[in-house]
Amino acid sequence: MRPRMLTFPVVAATFTVLLTPTLATAASFQIQEQSASRLGTAFAGTASIADDATTVFYNPAGMSQLEGGWLIAGASAIRPVADFNNQGSINALGAPLTGSAGEIDDSHFVPHVYYVQPLTDEWTFGLGFNAPFGLASDWDNDWIGRYHATESDLAVININPTFAYEVTDRFAVGFGINYQRIDATLENAVDSFAACTGATGNAAGCIGGAFGAPLAPAGLSQDSHATIEGDDSGFGIDLSLFWQLSDRSNLGVLWRQGIDFTLEGSADFDLSSACAANAGCSGALAALEGGIEAEVQLPDTVTVSLSHRLDDQWALHGDIAWTRWSSIQEVAIVNTGNGATVSTLELNYDDTMRYALGVTYEPGTPWTWRAGIAFDEAPQTDPDFVTPRIPDADRQWVAVGLSYAFSDNYSVDAAYAHLWVEDTAVNRLEQGNTLIGGFESSVDILALSATWRF
Repeated sequence: MRPRMLTFPVVAATFTVLLTPTLATAASFQIQEQSASRLGTAFAGTASIADDATTVFYNPAGMSQLEGGWLIAGASAIRPVADFNNQGSINALGAPLTGSAGEIDDSHFVPHVYYVQPLTDEWTFGLGFNAPFGLASDWDNDWIGRYHATESDLAVININPTFAYEVTDRFAVGFGINYQRIDATLENAVDSFAACTGATGNAAGCIGGAFGAPLAPAGLSQDSHATIEGDDSGFGIDLSLFWQLSDRSNLGVLWRQGIDFTLEGSADFDLSSACAANAGCSGALAALEGGIEAEVQLPDTVTVSLSHRLDDQWALHGDIAWTRWSSIQEVAIVNTGNGATVSTLELNYDDTMRYALGVTYEPGTPWTWRAGIAFDEAPQTDPDFVTPRIPDADRQWVAVGLSYAFSDNYSVDAAYAHLWVEDTAVNRLEQGNTLIGGFESSVDILALSATWRF
């Protein structure tokens, strides 16, 4: 590789699309969509293909395979659809819960930018901007599961400088630093009757008005509303290797550290008129309002990829990825003033595996064609722990993609994927109200990117 002087452009200027959290398309709130080219193979061969600058994120060691400077900018449009089927949800007294049917049907965008520049014969520098985790689920304020969730937004912005070192002509290692910024907002309705009962221990008095205004169990018109916001930033690392097993086969391995965050922010309550006039309800929520903090340990990931070229036109790719979701068992949101627990999101996650197979076809023209399938495990499917904030389930992927090279220095990538999400049962208790039913979900993804070589 011929040495080149580092001419670092203002890559951040190309990162013009705001990172928008989305209903995650991988397990839980993980986002795979960091590359249009890799989406085309359903993210098979992410660490072993190394044919463009997206290897900055998927395997920094693969940058050793790139000649010259590279810049890629793109985005994925993600459209999740989720419908809730009520199957007997009940309030604290066993009566049916009232409210509208729940559904999610919004599109969101996740951008990515990658820059690669050789430094010497052996060293290559890369820089990536993306969003490896995110979540957006927006239910109506009057839906039947409003006490569990209305709006949930989480965005993790990742700035990822990386280095590759070419040990031999066939073996390279990579190292990266990940600076991540996390912002989260959780909203839900508050059952004013449940708040009064929890504070006073006198359900009859809350109904009868002993503490001010009378409150009805799960009374839609008497609901208050909670908004919890928090943010933090932190650093992690990633380590990788790229090994050319033969002239036709590549092996890639990546370990990415999950970052430990302490989110700090506030809990605010918008009281209904009935709650404000009831000493039990208003007093209970006043004790929870104010500054908060919550500990979140994002998961480590390990990816092993293999690519094998059958001939000059066809290549096969495979991925096996492990995610340490067991690092998240619960997220306790605590009032920093008095130590009171504002809310606890019980997840009880297990570690997960993801498997993908893909193929690329290069007919010797400006076109490259891709296809892939994948299976992605969910970290939690127990109905007692499934939450409408993350109505997760195992997913099956089918993807297709293409590239067109206008010249040696400029090309575009496009890909589409459809995800079948298995039906998800829920039987979860929040604020004395039990949400019973199931979610039917699917996801469509369209990704586009442009590549410049210099």
